[in-house]
Amino acid sequence: MSDNKYIIPKTNQTPLVEFDTLNGTLSMHGKMVPENPIDFFEKVTQSVDDYLKTNPARLEINVRLDYFNTVSSKMLSKFFRKVTTEHKPTLNWFYEKDDVELKEAGEDYSQIINYPINLIELEEE
Repeated sequence: MSDNKYIIPKTNQTPLVEFDTLNGTLSMHGKMVPENPIDFFEKVTQSVDDYLKTNPARLEINVRLDYFNTVSSKMLSKFFRKVTTEHKPTLNWFYEKDDVELKEAGEDYSQIINYPINLIELEEE
């Protein structure tokens, strides 16, 4: 980890996670089916918590997942709820144009946590 970036490399089971603390931008991109989801999310949550102690007003979270399992879904919901309870981040949920399930997942998260999530449609790759 450099002074300004926290990175969890992409694997077959986890998304690439990049947290740019200089700009306050956390991005997750890829497949999310970690072998140990609690450990995975603890790393992400801890880095965000540390950042928010000194930058409480500036956080943008960009999520672009290809696939995630039920346990990851619950952990993501818990993460969103935690970060939106004490702060007001911008949440962006990216989905490919014809992926109705991922679009609906973003809508569901917004309802579950009672917080606005920007749904951003992408052209298929």
